[in-house]
Amino acid sequence: MKINKIIVALFWLACVGTIQAAQPTKVRFSYSSRSNSNIPFQIALTRGFFAEEAMEVEMIQVNPRLAGTALLNGDLDFSTTFGTTLRGIVGGFPLKFVAVAVKKSEHFLVVRPEIKEIKELAGKKLGVATLFGSDQRAAEEMIRGKGYSPNLMKPVALGESPVRAQALRAGVVDAVALSSPFDLVLKAEGFRLLAGPQDVQIALPTSSIAVASRMLQQNPALIKHAIRALLKAQRYLFDNRRDVVGLMIKYLDQSQEVAERSYDIVSASLSRNGEITDQEWDILTEKKRPVDEVRDFTLLREAQKELKIR
Repeated sequence: MKINKIIVALFWLACVGTIQAAQPTKVRFSYSSRSNSNIPFQIALTRGFFAEEAMEVEMIQVNPRLAGTALLNGDLDFSTTFGTTLRGIVGGFPLKFVAVAVKKSEHFLVVRPEIKEIKELAGKKLGVATLFGSDQRAAEEMIRGKGYSPNLMKPVALGESPVRAQALRAGVVDAVALSSPFDLVLKAEGFRLLAGPQDVQIALPTSSIAVASRMLQQNPALIKHAIRALLKAQRYLFDNRRDVVGLMIKYLDQSQEVAERSYDIVSASLSRNGEITDQEWDILTEKKRPVDEVRDFTLLREAQKELKIR
């Protein structure tokens, strides 16, 4: 009888241990604004890839200027914001990118109807999410791609995409860099698209996974789980067009036609393996920081091998 009780007790303890081990880890991801750049993370969330990696993820919209500080303070575990985070790292913030989701800008340069050429933007106001963020860099690269100096415009920090679109309508600014579907909405209202992703000649990521450097030492397993979820979502996006288009329709309240166009743009902009090259990092940082101080792809490459992604 005592032996049976011991066996039952051991079995119960084993079950409790298994249940405890299966409990997902609660983590917080930040994103800058609702846009198609976040679709890989929305896929990971809604299609269960975070859950597969034993993660209970809360996606929180955070001003990009605050995301880096929140990572350092431990208020966030991960951030998807790229441009402002890169600027912080170059400025000395102990943060690192551990994966890149969208490696090429999907922005379009949208201007007021009376503006017909890039050269007419000299001295005009450019509405940006935050100074030196991804959308400002995209606008500057589109202007450069058209053969003009990116310094010809005056940036004005306004906030997320809908706010910038409304500022353009109201005449507060003369141009904005926006991703789909906002560009098409404005075009239908009579605004002009003067440039697009085809005019950007460099890798220009718009979403990623960034972490505090100390987290790489303290919890690499959790970081790798996040990377694995992202890689699974990227693969799912490429293999499931119809489902992803449906998700885009719901996420940004866009039409079927617009969502299909958005899908084509995003799928052409994604990093299939979560990386960009060291040469591309050097261009982005203007060599102000060594590549190893900006990104750490050690866990990413382990995840690539585990998931058989090249």
